[in-house]
Amino acid sequence: MSVTDPAPAPAKRTSAKALAIVTVLVAFIVGGVAGSLATWGWVIHHGGRLPYLAHVREKRILRHLDRTLKLTPRQHEQVGRIIAEHGRHIDGILGGLQPQVRREIDQANVEIEKLLTPEQKTKFEELKMRLRSRQHKPEASSPADSPDR
Repeated sequence: MSVTDPAPAPAKRTSAKALAIVTVLVAFIVGGVAGSLATWGWVIHHGGRLPYLAHVREKRILRHLDRTLKLTPRQHEQVGRIIAEHGRHIDGILGGLQPQVRREIDQANVEIEKLLTPEQKTKFEELKMRLRSRQHKPEASSPADSPDR
């Protein structure tokens, strides 16, 4: 090899290119995973409902009815309003169920604790604390822990 031989330079460019491609791919994958985890966290925190999914659901139902029934433009508009209005009512009903379900779970826990030995109660409390931390809810947020119970 002579001093003027340009062979080593292209190897550096190729490795820099490969590094750039790998970096972009890793960033893309990490972003996708972070976005998925954030969405999953939002769903868990908000009782399994995402606000924008209601709109998507309504559009999908309307599109299906439109194709199947061949709605007129006026019918399309009216059916869209009906679906949106009842969708809001359904979301309200489902949102109201979450506190009732929580109360039932808490009541079941109280009844279970009455049957347990002191050693089992300690383990049961640990299990409940783990579940609460997974749900990102403080211990005092459950209806069973409220002062009026």
